[in-house]
Amino acid sequence: MERAAAATACNPRKKTLHARAVRRTYNCPMDNLRSRPPLEAAIRAIFAMSGLLDPVRLSIWDREGLTVTQLRLLVFLSEEGGLSNADLADRLLVTRPSVSALLDRLERGGFIRREVAPHDRRGIRIWLEDRGRQAVESSIAECAEYVANLIGGMGDAELDDITKTLNRLIEFGRAQRAVTLQVEAEATA
Repeated sequence: MERAAAATACNPRKKTLHARAVRRTYNCPMDNLRSRPPLEAAIRAIFAMSGLLDPVRLSIWDREGLTVTQLRLLVFLSEEGGLSNADLADRLLVTRPSVSALLDRLERGGFIRREVAPHDRRGIRIWLEDRGRQAVESSIAECAEYVANLIGGMGDAELDDITKTLNRLIEFGRAQRAVTLQVEAEATA
């Protein structure tokens, strides 16, 4: 992703196409935020919530040297081993070259291994190594404890409401991100 962004940044035509694609996809010009106070308030709340998670993210970074995206990739592999680069790109909502770069770093760190697919010699499957499995288990436990401390004092009805709203946000956000990736791919092709 970093290389793709750098290539786009160095090419004025691609940079312009990328910016247009993103504006069209998000369909939310920044100057319209002020005319939609609920949208502006939701954005501020999401940023504030994200900031509350920084201490646990930094703890995992300090202990394991893993970014949030790398950890998410490892979690996907812990749920279903033997995924391909394309599978991981789809789940992470990033490009395939971005996943390749993530996998290179994780493989060098001993978190994953790549193997030739048994029924398709052209395909590569990715598996967790013990270090990756241990990182996922300890990070999930740390995150769960941290978030439980943040929201454990809320009532069950509030937690149900938050869960429903967050699940809807995740669903909508994933769909929007998939569209954005498609538009970006078409604009830079």
